[in-house]
Amino acid sequence: MVRNYQRFANGAAPISEVTKDFLAIANQMASLVDDRKLAQFTKTSFLIGGYNFDTGDAYQRIIRYSRTTGQYEREEFGGLRSGGKGFKVGFIGDERAAYLKILGTLIHEQQTELNFQPLEALSCLLKSQDRNSSIGGSPQVVKVYRHRNYLPYAVKDTTTDEKVSLFGRPLLAYERTFYPVLSLDRFGEHDFVVYPGRPKSRTLQPPPKIGEPPK
Repeated sequence: MVRNYQRFANGAAPISEVTKDFLAIANQMASLVDDRKLAQFTKTSFLIGGYNFDTGDAYQRIIRYSRTTGQYEREEFGGLRSGGKGFKVGFIGDERAAYLKILGTLIHEQQTELNFQPLEALSCLLKSQDRNSSIGGSPQVVKVYRHRNYLPYAVKDTTTDEKVSLFGRPLLAYERTFYPVLSLDRFGEHDFVVYPGRPKSRTLQPPPKIGEPPK
């Protein structure tokens, strides 16, 4: 979709316009399906997030199927907001209630503005699953910056003796990543994020307590 339209390819189009075209394509593809009951459109949703370069504000939409209109529609995220920041936490897929329960517990215990709690909650949820669960594997993490920049993160968890994973796939023995590595058993610690090639970990500033202004 992006490469087929110059305004998307060179970043000239705002994310709201990209979302509108993505929605049109989703409805176009849905219209081509003959057996609509088998397709289970109501179980397929999409999350879109980024920055609107026109305003500099966070832009987040969930796209899901409406039984009323018989089409996919877009709407704003609901739920938790990170203090004075514009971003909210979105979740689609199985085990949504379990995830939100874990996230709520972490926020209550830590009493800080949102930082890595959404990832920590996802990691806890995935660890509690077994082979018969509909979800599993390693979290896939990408940090989104303004101006269409992004940075993937690899993850590891020494408590389960897992290898470093990138985009959900454990790296082979001879593979090395140059992306930052998050230690899923070290949330909040000084060595939570490791940058390959650097002599030591980057010092992370703790998030402000709820109600306190950021330092």
